[in-house]
Amino acid sequence: MDAPVQDQQENPAVEEIQEEKSFFGIIIHSFFVVPFLIAVFCILLFVAVRLLTIEQHTVYDYLNDVKTGGLTKRWQSAFELSKLVLVSDKTLKDERFISELISAFDHAQGDDNRVRQYLALAMGRTGDARFVKPLVGALKDEKEENLYALIYALGMLKDKNSAEQLHGFVDHPNSRIRLITVMALGNLGNENSVKILKESLSDLEANVQWDSAIALAKMKDSSGRDLLLKLLDRNYLASFSEIDQQEKTHILLVAIEAGSRLEDSEINNAILNLASNDQNMKVRQAAMILKKN
Repeated sequence: MDAPVQDQQENPAVEEIQEEKSFFGIIIHSFFVVPFLIAVFCILLFVAVRLLTIEQHTVYDYLNDVKTGGLTKRWQSAFELSKLVLVSDKTLKDERFISELISAFDHAQGDDNRVRQYLALAMGRTGDARFVKPLVGALKDEKEENLYALIYALGMLKDKNSAEQLHGFVDHPNSRIRLITVMALGNLGNENSVKILKESLSDLEANVQWDSAIALAKMKDSSGRDLLLKLLDRNYLASFSEIDQQEKTHILLVAIEAGSRLEDSEINNAILNLASNDQNMKVRQAAMILKKN
C-alpha cells in the first residue's frame, strides 16, 4: 500500500533535519570531543612519565645540597630535610646521618638564616639526644635571628640537662626568645627551672606569662593557676583583639591539657564548663576527656 500523501511530502523534510543533526554531531565530535580526549590523554601521559622519572631524594641528597648548592637550593633543601625527618626511617639513627647533619649545621654558620634554622628544626624533630651537644654548643655565639630555632629544637629533644643552658635566655630582651625559652623549659621538665619560670609569670609580655604558667603546670606546680583560670575563660581572651579565633582555640586546648594536671577543683570546674558550653567542637571534646575521667 502506498504511503499517505501527507507522509510522502514530509519525508524529505525529516531526512533533511536528520542530516543536519548528523552534520552538527560530526562537527562537535571533530572540534570538541576528539581534541578534549587527546588533551586528557596527553596530561595522563605526562603525569605517568613524571611519576616514573621523578628523582627520589634521600636525606643524604638534601644534606649534600645544603653544603654545595646555590643560595636558594641550600635553604630549600634544609627545609625539605626538616620535613623528611618526620617520616620514620632507620637511616635517621645511623651514625653517618647524625654526623653529616651536625657537619651541615656547623658548615651553615654565617649562611642564610633559614638554612641554620631548618637544620636545627630537623635535629629537634629526630628526637635524638646526640644533637643536644652541638645545639647547646652553638647557643653562645648564635645570631639572635636563629636563637629561637635552636632553643625550640632543644625543647623537642627533651634532655633535662640542657635546661641549665637555657635559663639565661629567660631574661633576653627579645620577647620571642623569652617565649620560646619558657616553652622549651616546660617540655624539659627540669625542677631547677621552677624558680625561673615563677619569675617569668611577671614578664612584661602576656604570652610569656601564659606559657610560664603552662610550663609550671606541666611540672605540676600550681604557681600559675590564676593565669590558667584566665586562659580557660573566653571573655578574658576576647580582650586581646590581636589574637585570632584559631589562636584562641589553641590557647584553650593547651590550657585544658596543662590545667588538668594540677587536680585543682576550680580549674577542673572551668574545664567542665567548656565541655558543656564552649563554641568550638575541638575545645568541647578536649574538655570532655577530663569530664569522663
